[in-house]
Amino acid sequence: MGAAVLEAEARRAGEESVGLMPHAARRASLANAASPQHRETVEDTADYLTLMHLLSRSIDQVLVESCALTTLQYRILLRLLGAGERRLRVSDLSDNLSVGLSTVSAAVAKLADERLVRRVEAPSDMRVFELELTAGGLHAIERADARVGEFLEAYWRCLTREQLEAAIVSSLSAVCIHGVQRIENGHHRLDTAFFDTVMISRTLTARKLATCGLRTAEFRILVDLYLADAPATCSQVARRLFLNSSDVTSPIKHLEASGFLTKLRSADNRRAKHLALTPAGRQKATDLLPLVFDALLETCHSNEEAVGVHLRAARQVVEAERATMFA
Repeated sequence: MGAAVLEAEARRAGEESVGLMPHAARRASLANAASPQHRETVEDTADYLTLMHLLSRSIDQVLVESCALTTLQYRILLRLLGAGERRLRVSDLSDNLSVGLSTVSAAVAKLADERLVRRVEAPSDMRVFELELTAGGLHAIERADARVGEFLEAYWRCLTREQLEAAIVSSLSAVCIHGVQRIENGHHRLDTAFFDTVMISRTLTARKLATCGLRTAEFRILVDLYLADAPATCSQVARRLFLNSSDVTSPIKHLEASGFLTKLRSADNRRAKHLALTPAGRQKATDLLPLVFDALLETCHSNEEAVGVHLRAARQVVEAERATMFA
């Protein structure tokens, strides 16, 4: 089916509401542990975060292995492409991508070394450099587009028609809201829109949590233990979250130092330690869940139907991944 037709059908589907649990009710159920819908809504939200992690990790792996690009470098190239004749500065990219200036500077330096971008003195200030794509940069985008597109097509085949349409609607909405749409031949690039939506969602989530002193990985560990409602080893938590054991070491130290979790010695093996939430940790998870849900809404301003479809799709994909991992 052509992109234009699919886009039109997705827009139509997104405008039809079937009266699922409204945003306010979902958010309230997250904040109220006594709500009958609380656990299910927490599980849905946790699975959504896990899906964003899995998609981002997979795309990053595809780009590194097939194109020798990081996700950030690919996003920088796309922003320069979208700027057209207008040249961007590192500070512009930092603001647009919500990534630290030093991090963007390092990524740009690598792209310049590979001759994918060119630094040009700004006409108004010779001390400042502006950036432009080279022919090599355009070729790198084409190659990355193809690899990311192949990955997303494989992912989309796992979705139902309803889920795919909702994903397209939300992605088109997100890139328009956040000013990063990419239009070719009069139509939105659906693969780029979906890719950017994943990145936008992760950025907004991280920003919400940062205001409360936590990182996304730390929050995911809190919620995992909250749902498990039982002590678990570091490796068990890491595996459930599709992380390496080394990825949870620093977050766990921070959570322990903050008084949100404690380590208990195993009765069976005194050398082994299990993680358990403290009362403060349980309260912190409950307090932050509505904020993370807000980030989901802010990504694309989805309607009630779309939110429900996204959460069901996340649950479906994550359950399939876990079934494969623990088979």
